[in-house]
Amino acid sequence: MLFTDTAFLLRFLPAVLALFFLAVAATPKRWKEDGRRFTLPNTVLLAGSVVFLAWGTGPFMRWVAGAVVFNYLVGLAIGRARLAAAASTRPGPLPEALLTLGVTGNVVLLGVSKYALPLPAVFADRVFAVPQLLAPLGLTFLVCHALSYLVDVARGDAPAQVSPIRAALYLLCFPLLCAGPLARYQDMSPQLAQRRATLAAFAFGVRRWLVGYCKVVFLAAAVAGPADIVFATPAAELGMARAWLGAVCFTLQIYFDLSGYADMGIGFGRMFGFRFVENFRAPYLADSLTDFWKRWNMTLLDWCRSYLRLALTSAAGGGLVRARQASLLFLCVGFWHGPGWNVLVWGGVHGAIVALEQVWLAKRLATMPAVVRHAYVLLVVLLLWVVFRAESFPGASVVLVAMAGLGGAANGADAVALTLTPWFWTMLTLGVLSISPLWQGGGRWLVTVDALTTSVLILISTSFVYLWRRFVDAARFLIGG
Repeated sequence: MLFTDTAFLLRFLPAVLALFFLAVAATPKRWKEDGRRFTLPNTVLLAGSVVFLAWGTGPFMRWVAGAVVFNYLVGLAIGRARLAAAASTRPGPLPEALLTLGVTGNVVLLGVSKYALPLPAVFADRVFAVPQLLAPLGLTFLVCHALSYLVDVARGDAPAQVSPIRAALYLLCFPLLCAGPLARYQDMSPQLAQRRATLAAFAFGVRRWLVGYCKVVFLAAAVAGPADIVFATPAAELGMARAWLGAVCFTLQIYFDLSGYADMGIGFGRMFGFRFVENFRAPYLADSLTDFWKRWNMTLLDWCRSYLRLALTSAAGGGLVRARQASLLFLCVGFWHGPGWNVLVWGGVHGAIVALEQVWLAKRLATMPAVVRHAYVLLVVLLLWVVFRAESFPGASVVLVAMAGLGGAANGADAVALTLTPWFWTMLTLGVLSISPLWQGGGRWLVTVDALTTSVLILISTSFVYLWRRFVDAARFLIGG
């Protein structure tokens, strides 16, 4: 089950939202005063997250349940070991040993799930889809959140969760499990106990969800057709124009897919009162590859900096030290996006170019016109997306050779031409225009949209309450009569 599925939008989400706000309303006053305000709502949201994962993962749910129990117990043990070590004059190695145990268990789970287990059958017929990056749905983000939880507790940045409901909700919160953003435990821990689930926040969440939904269902879906056909076309039938069209379409598709799911996740989180950080910031407007990765999947790079000590840029050390760190960082990024050797190579080449910028290229780029810098970034990113998208290295070489004008004749163009409808060209134009904030004053109008949405929601809810009371009064009159 994905955020765009009919079952999710028409059955699952309305039911979870209704039960969540019913639980908010039913919370006793004394619970609100002693810090248990979200005990019932969190329980409802956790139950919904379990259903969401079970719907999408099937038999993999046993792995998910085992991982949650394991990390909850290890987190508690680390917290208690830290307290005992702080009270002792001779602290022992137990906290570090427990952290090593927890990290090892999660890394093994991630490696097995991504590289040793088959992809769930529900995704097997998709040529390219965001869930292929997760393998299976949710485990990648669960492991990253689990590592954040254990490390933050071990460092003392946040306390261990005594409540199994809060600990499990952080690990399994369904708005984060399709495509992020990644949420550090130290940022989420206060929100698990206290946050504001207001009508204004709900209206913002609805708008943010709608933006992400349009990105995925309209923009990404429209450009996916030509991309799928181009990457499946034999070398003898793929011409230069079609190859470039496919590469451009996939470059837009993956951005609108990933950023769209992230927008929807941020929107759903806001509906339930959570504030998640942004994950994309106009990455295709970057003027260097380093700048691109400061804008693309930002929470993943922040996670790597916080927990792997691998920063994209660092003032410490010489150029070679920074280059080595960038190379290691992007090998981890490739592993995170895997499985697939081509994906690891995609990450490694990104790391090599970023390392080259760190050592030498950045100074040369700074002297060039802005148009040249942007063109350099778009060309590098587009060519590497071809490597990422292809099923294999030979498949990537077919498209790259055709883009260089060395492919065959465009005899297979008819299949691509069938997808080049007026709708496709409209969506392609909107997609190209929407990758940057064209209108700087649009933020004020978005606030107005949120206010109007809030007003409409108040009107609907007030009307419903009024009609319900009239119905109850009429029923009492009839029964009394």
